[in-house]
Amino acid sequence: MKKGIILIASCLFWIVGQTQKINFNDQWSFIQKDIVGSEVSSYNDQSWRKLNLPHDWSIEGEYDEKNPMGDKCGYLPAGIGWYRKTISVPKEWKGKQIEIIFDGVFMNSTVYANGVKLGVRPFGWITFGYDISEQVRTSNTITFAVRVDNDQQPSARWYTGSGIYANTWIDIRDNIHVVNDGVFVRTEGNTIKIDTEIKNTTTKRSKVILKTTFLDANGKSVQTIETKLKLESNGTQKVAQQTHIDNPSLWSIETPTLYKAVSEIYEGEKLVDRFETRFGIRDIKWIPETGMWINGKNVKIQGVCNHQDAGALGAAVPDKILRFRIQQLKDMGVNTIRTAHNPQTPQFYAMCDEIGMMVMDEIFDGWEQKATHDYGEQAFAKWWKKDLTDWLRRDRNHPSIVIYSVGNETHGDVGKDLVAECHVNDPTRPVTSGHSGSEFMDVFGVNGSSEKMGWFDTLPKDRVFIATENTHTWQVRGYYRTKTWYRDGYPSAKQQPYEIPDLTEKEVFTHDWIEEANRKFRKQIFNSSYDNATVRLTSRHNIAQIRDIPNYAGSFRWTGHDYLGEAGYVHGGWPFKAFMGGAIDMANFEKDLFYLYQSQWTTKPMVHILPHWTHPKMKLGTEIPVWVYSNCDTVELFFDGVSLGKINPGTEWDKMQCQWMVPYQPGALKAVGYKNGRIVSQETIRTADTPSENRLSIDGEPLSKSGNDIVQVRITVTDAKGEMYPYGENRTYFTVLGPGKIRALDNGSPVDVEKHFEASNRIAFYGLTRAYVETTKETGAVTLVASAILGEKKLITSNLVSIDTQVLALRGAAPKLAIVTYYTTDGTTPTVQSQKYSAPFTVTLGTTVKALVLIDGKPSEILSERFAEDEGFVWNDNPTNTKVIGDQAEQAKFTGVSIVTKGADFNGTGYLLFDKKQSGSVEWYQENDGGEAKAEIWIRYSAKVEGKTGSAIKLTVNGKVLNEKLELPNTKNLGSDWNIVKVKIKLGRGANNYKIEPADGSTFAIDEIVIK
Repeated sequence: MKKGIILIASCLFWIVGQTQKINFNDQWSFIQKDIVGSEVSSYNDQSWRKLNLPHDWSIEGEYDEKNPMGDKCGYLPAGIGWYRKTISVPKEWKGKQIEIIFDGVFMNSTVYANGVKLGVRPFGWITFGYDISEQVRTSNTITFAVRVDNDQQPSARWYTGSGIYANTWIDIRDNIHVVNDGVFVRTEGNTIKIDTEIKNTTTKRSKVILKTTFLDANGKSVQTIETKLKLESNGTQKVAQQTHIDNPSLWSIETPTLYKAVSEIYEGEKLVDRFETRFGIRDIKWIPETGMWINGKNVKIQGVCNHQDAGALGAAVPDKILRFRIQQLKDMGVNTIRTAHNPQTPQFYAMCDEIGMMVMDEIFDGWEQKATHDYGEQAFAKWWKKDLTDWLRRDRNHPSIVIYSVGNETHGDVGKDLVAECHVNDPTRPVTSGHSGSEFMDVFGVNGSSEKMGWFDTLPKDRVFIATENTHTWQVRGYYRTKTWYRDGYPSAKQQPYEIPDLTEKEVFTHDWIEEANRKFRKQIFNSSYDNATVRLTSRHNIAQIRDIPNYAGSFRWTGHDYLGEAGYVHGGWPFKAFMGGAIDMANFEKDLFYLYQSQWTTKPMVHILPHWTHPKMKLGTEIPVWVYSNCDTVELFFDGVSLGKINPGTEWDKMQCQWMVPYQPGALKAVGYKNGRIVSQETIRTADTPSENRLSIDGEPLSKSGNDIVQVRITVTDAKGEMYPYGENRTYFTVLGPGKIRALDNGSPVDVEKHFEASNRIAFYGLTRAYVETTKETGAVTLVASAILGEKKLITSNLVSIDTQVLALRGAAPKLAIVTYYTTDGTTPTVQSQKYSAPFTVTLGTTVKALVLIDGKPSEILSERFAEDEGFVWNDNPTNTKVIGDQAEQAKFTGVSIVTKGADFNGTGYLLFDKKQSGSVEWYQENDGGEAKAEIWIRYSAKVEGKTGSAIKLTVNGKVLNEKLELPNTKNLGSDWNIVKVKIKLGRGANNYKIEPADGSTFAIDEIVIK
């Protein structure tokens, strides 16, 4: 093998007369720099990093508040990167039609072959390809180079990743072949219609036969059609065929049966091309009065919205993890996923076909700028038609896709053109949007506005209605509050929320992630897992409305899984890096909300208790609302074996949970579910003692017996009896034995900003840690060793510390390991002369414990854990501030002004001072998920201008000057006394921008704005 050249063994893949799609992911070279000349074949890339695709370089980096991705994209690095790969050209390729295909590159990719630019593609969420037949014909080697430019940030309103985050392929075809994405299968009843585009790239006319064979799920032929054709030279011809299949097995959520259309082109007796297309047979109708019907059955959409990323894995999600997440949602009771707000990778749709998950396939966020440098700003006007067409042609054969969406919270007459183009490329599916250009849509889609009280009283009945984002609620796994929280306060005339009573008169939970005085500002709170943290309504309201309102076709909650980015508007930004709207967190751990949906949307008997029953700082006898979610007829709750009574789960929103007020004392809660008088499900939770062990287990599929693979390991903090310790936050250190490595570590925390990629250790978050272990192509046993120093960080009830090492066999049998641990308690690095660990020991506050773990006599890890008052979670009386929370000026985008932290009574960490000698400005961005509305902007300011009644500002809203000279009347003292000026504004749908500039050269201070 020549240095740097990859030889492709053609005998492994080449079959005469069949289109071949070769995975092209392995052995690329990468550098995260912009190097002039990198596209040239002769460029020496030997020093570049060698990796396999898919790849997301952003998630491999460090979180940093200063990274230009900012709060919108998760504070990770972006920039420009290059990929290169050189191959030898197999002789069998010569004279064929060859194409290189990319399933997703974010963003602004430029692709070269032997220094020749093949093309550019701005959109980061589209499959595209380039013809390399000429390079194959004239060269014996080809060097591919791909420049990826994600330098302008933020490039979206959520985390995007950077790089070639999806699969790459080489397509090898005969000169007469079926066009890529050129087959379109439609079904109605048992009738099958199929259009096939055939391309002749030769200079000769040709007579061919198109033979289409339909295979059932077992591979048995059920129908065949043959059509004779005369192909013109250098042309493409579309062939329409029609047949029927007797008694077909229909695709549905419950029985996702798939068929296959095999297209064969014969030139005489010679087979020149063979192309396979998978499809499903199902009938879907949309009726305004009742919504969606599948195969004659009225089906309510029980949906979620999801972004592309998967927490620590970023945008380059391995297939096994992607499939796990889809199945996880189905187990929750979800039947439809909205691809918010962009297409996902092709394998996502294939998995949904197989699993029985419907899809709202969405292509664009906006039709104009929404983030500073997004696709709407950079390329939409020029590229939308090409991207839309390629997307439709790629996805239209998937039976899982039941509806298209062309936008989210935007506007413009282009909506009409988008819908028309959808109808041209696929007339079988309706088109909607997330409250964008609604007048043009086949199905009326509305985001947050549909959550408002009274919305359904005036719902138009001329079209099918879907709530494209409903509902918006927040939960942090393992965190609880009994007092209701509204994002915009209660009551908010703008949001028209439902009244959600507090669960207790006084808040009973005080545990928190940070001291109140240390919050940067009031948005930086965790949200309760009781389904009582919201914008307008609870998840339970939404579930009841979908079920009970006939012309409500269904909705998509925001979101299924938590996701990186969009961390500012709701959560206040750094160190918050993520959006906490999911029923499942970023590490794929289920929140309590998961089980609420499961209790309402599934039938397999289940019970789930919340909250946990470990409250070490709570006064004994405090009454705690104990909820049980269940789909059983009756639920009985026991405390230490004594029945607290039976409750039948109700259908009204506030009766879906069974509630008992239970005086707190340590012990065991047991929920028992009955159907027809029989026990069918039960769950027990107990008060945990001090943390002392980790328990390792695998979520999802285990590792394959050989080859590249990935597995997700759950690490659970427990006490000595094996009971989960729900506040676990100690650090676990990992060692992989055998042909494997840590791909990434996570814990689901929205505020943990440690690096994920190839990390060796991570803290737990509310008792859980996630390890993604990846294997290489080599064979052999793979074992995970996890070690931790465990104890209460603040020693709140116990000063006992344990050192624990656990071993989990991931592939093959677990080896017999001799594990010995030595430790110190004075902060020094331990050696084999240090104290040998044999049993738990006691420490005092301020102690740093370190441990040396030896495996078979060899050093494995140095562990470290500090126990002190300033470590870990907060246990003081720390009630959440429930006042309306503003957007802080010092956290906004500003220029020409200074942050001042001296003064009094300001909110957040400071305020902006506009000096009369400076000419500056401050700008806020807000996302409105509730549709156009009348509102007010409240500007909290301080001004003291001698000889004048006050200062004046210029106020601009969404690019239009609202007030050239808005007066700010004097306050008593500048920077310590504050006032609020209120201005009526029109709140736009989706992105909103507010800008303040000086109008008269006076000195003034801006603290925050509030949109009411």
